[in-house]
Amino acid sequence: MKKIFLIICFICMAEVLAYASPFDKFNSVLDSATNQQAQRYLDNLASDLGSVMTGGSFGVSGSLGIANFNLNIKLSNINVSNEIMDAAGTSVLYMPILQAEFGLPYDVDLIGRYSHFYDSNLYGLGARYTVYDSTVLLIPSVSVQGIYSMLKTSSGDNKLDADNIALGTVATFNVPFVTPYIGLGWDTTNLKPKSSNKQYLSGSVSCMGYSAGVAVSFLMISGNAGVTIYDGTPNYSFGISAGF
Repeated sequence: MKKIFLIICFICMAEVLAYASPFDKFNSVLDSATNQQAQRYLDNLASDLGSVMTGGSFGVSGSLGIANFNLNIKLSNINVSNEIMDAAGTSVLYMPILQAEFGLPYDVDLIGRYSHFYDSNLYGLGARYTVYDSTVLLIPSVSVQGIYSMLKTSSGDNKLDADNIALGTVATFNVPFVTPYIGLGWDTTNLKPKSSNKQYLSGSVSCMGYSAGVAVSFLMISGNAGVTIYDGTPNYSFGISAGF
């Protein structure tokens, strides 16, 4: 099982390292823009970063149980549509995600997330609460969750910070071996330049998101795939998880 996780990690990092940094033109694009243009560029960048930061956070609902542990490795990706990344020649953004979940009492699970991609570090912490844990085929299990994430980017002289709050609810249908789920969420993302001559501006976006996916389980290992629509942009995630 450790070998499988290492292979997935290598594939995720290879996908990211194969592309130049999408933030290489951050300063130059903002420096040459008017305040009105720069504000629009930052809002559009916040939208794409919010999508990839939220990507992969939804999954199968249901309490892990006290002291049980689940480790997920996912690859989140979107087709970007912001002026700053367009100038760097970036059309697709990839983010490998390591997500750990730990069962606490009273049907609460603690969630931690980490990613390193394109000279950026993502840190996330949140919790999930199982509202209803169903064992009936046609009646879903329902959970609610909230995750706060911080993104810090330092690509040469191009620097920016972003944070994201993602709240959502997930319904899981307990089909044996193949477990589908659907989710509904609300997100807000804020972005602050730490370089360029537009550091007095900031970008932000808030919107509803919709998610659907499926997990395929075999013994302690589960493969998963999902799509989340955030601010009109689809985000796709693929991964593997194991419980202990």
